[in-house]
Amino acid sequence: MHKVIGIVLITGVLISIMIWSTPVARLGSGFIVGDAQYILTYYDLVKESENIQIKFPNEDNIAAKPIYKNKTDNLVILKLVQPPKVKREPLFFQKENRNIKESYVFSLGYPWTNTLEDKHIMLEGNLIMAIENETGLMKIDIQMDPIHSGSPLFNGKGEVVGMVISAETLEDRGNYSENPHPAIPSAVLIDLMNKNDIPFEGKSKTTLNISAMDEYIEMIRNNVVLIEAR
Repeated sequence: MHKVIGIVLITGVLISIMIWSTPVARLGSGFIVGDAQYILTYYDLVKESENIQIKFPNEDNIAAKPIYKNKTDNLVILKLVQPPKVKREPLFFQKENRNIKESYVFSLGYPWTNTLEDKHIMLEGNLIMAIENETGLMKIDIQMDPIHSGSPLFNGKGEVVGMVISAETLEDRGNYSENPHPAIPSAVLIDLMNKNDIPFEGKSKTTLNISAMDEYIEMIRNNVVLIEAR
């Protein structure tokens, strides 16, 4: 009996050690830029991670390494160790964020499924403030989960106007609650890509309409990825 109790206690101690020593996985989103080697996401997701895995729609994971980190801007550039098989379309970036006339914005959330037909979640909302003077961030009224933090934010023309950040993932929320959420402006993203010699597409000349929206989302959804950081 004493031997059995001893084995149970030792087993419990070993399990506890394994649990405490296993890094907790943080999940978030990101999106492909450049020649499909690079992923943009936010700093708080991968800041102390030693193992970063990128999950592509309907494809296996690919490891990635940070080549740029900026705590102040809450931005990270990840580089994939190998190119993905998934096909993607180039994303168009809006260069100026201060004079945005449209209020409608949308994003694509990575699906919480692991099937052969991953479908992204459409996240629609409104732009409340183009750029705040104090923070340089945008304010958006959009319903999203913390896992969608790091996803691209689009305007009605299909241009990337920023990166969405869930207020729940911020270490310092400041004036943000669960809604509205902040978004990092595309002008900041463009400056970051320029400084790191990552090519990006210019302004789109097309305006989306309801009938073309589904087709456009199908084209760009493979750009949005799930990130697991340990």
